[in-house]
This record gives sequence, structure tokens and C-alpha cells, in this order.
Amino acid sequence: MKRTLLCGRAWGLLVAACLMIAQAQASIVITGTRVVYDASQREVTVKLSNDGQSPMLVQSWIDEGNVQATPDTSAAPFVLTPPIARIDPSKGQALRIRYTGQKVLPQDSESLFWLNVLEVPPSSAEGQNRLKIAFRSRVKLFYRPAGLPGNVTAAAEQLQWRLRRNGPDWALECRNDSPYYVTLGKVSVSSNGQTASPTLDINSSMLAPGEQKMMPLKNSAVLGSGGKVDYTSISDLGATIEHSQSLKP
Repeated sequence: MKRTLLCGRAWGLLVAACLMIAQAQASIVITGTRVVYDASQREVTVKLSNDGQSPMLVQSWIDEGNVQATPDTSAAPFVLTPPIARIDPSKGQALRIRYTGQKVLPQDSESLFWLNVLEVPPSSAEGQNRLKIAFRSRVKLFYRPAGLPGNVTAAAEQLQWRLRRNGPDWALECRNDSPYYVTLGKVSVSSNGQTASPTLDINSSMLAPGEQKMMPLKNSAVLGSGGKVDYTSISDLGATIEHSQSLKP
């Protein structure tokens, strides 16, 4: 999950008002670390809860991967109900998401979108011009066509791994032949009695259906061409699954 810190003096729900980005603790909590929209369902529900001590105004929308997209500019083919809501302390709100069909999505693989939840403290009578801090949370939304073979855990288990030369060091090649998005956690390579790990971020840790990535390994010159890779993947429920595979020649 990514959280963006937005600052502004007047109450507003405008992403364009973003002045700084930082990791922070939000009051509004999204149940789960990802949303899976199975096409066999008419809609999916995401639960929001207010763990803070003040009521919050919440605006929600879905984008196609552009972090700068706003509710007005996003063309994601989904409708959220309610798009704006007030959530009191220790209370919750069910957010309903429905695919509109206005954009034809692939039927042989998953599609990736992002659910945005922006929270802003409501205005108070005594502090109209006081600084307010808004938090935006983003979680992945996977649209999953009906009838896809296998499942996301099996897809992670079947990743193809190889070591490739990268100058004096090595790089880890990973290929995802499945129709599912696979999100990795930790990755470690063992070879010739030595270990090395790639540096993963929110982009390099996720493989799209059919995607192949090269992950540079630091200080890996002593590695050989064989060995094994130990890694973790994230399930639909956000659980960490451990895997181990021999490296392909």
C-alpha cells in the first residue's frame, strides 16, 4: 500500500493540492492490502474503518496507474458507491465497486487498477483557516476474468528463475508465464555457498502476466550459474507465501 500526504489550508478533496509526499499514519483503514474483483461477481465490497479520534470525510476513486489521476480525470471503468462519505470515529463504511463494462478488458489475463481513498478532517467552526492534513491511500485492484486457469499462488510457484551475467556481477531473471499478477516479497539467491538479494520496490516486486524482469544482484560476482532461489509472494488475502526453486540453466 502507498500513502500520500496532502497539505492544504482550505478544505478540499483535490489531488492537485498535493504539496509533499511522505509515509504517514492515516486514520482511515482499508480492510486488506489489495482488492480482487472476480468478473463472476456483480460487484465487490471494500470495508473502510475510522481508527482515529475525529470524524473524517472520505473520497474514493479508481485509477489506471497514474498517481496524478483525480476522480474527474480517471477513465477506469468502475463505479464506486458512495464516492464521498463521512466516517465517524470507531465507525465503518462499506465501499461498493462495480465494473461498468465501458472499457473492454482482456479476458485471458488479469488487469491492474488502483483504489484511492483520500481522507480529510472536516472543517470546524473555530478553525476555518487552520492547516488541515489529508492522507491518500492506494491499494491494488486486480480485475480477474472468469475462468482463468490455476490461481495466483500456483502462478507464483511456477515463476521461471535464471541467473544472467550483468557485467562483473549477476542479475536474476524472472519470468511470469501465468495470466495472473504476481507480487513478490523477499527474494534471495544461493549459489556456490554464497547468497545475494535484489533490491525490490513497488514496481520491481510485481510481475504482470507474461512479463519478464531482470533484477540486478549486488556484490554477486562470486555466485555461480546454478543454485536456488528462495522467495515469498503475496496471496489474494495479503498473506505471505514461501517458495523455493532451483535456478534454471
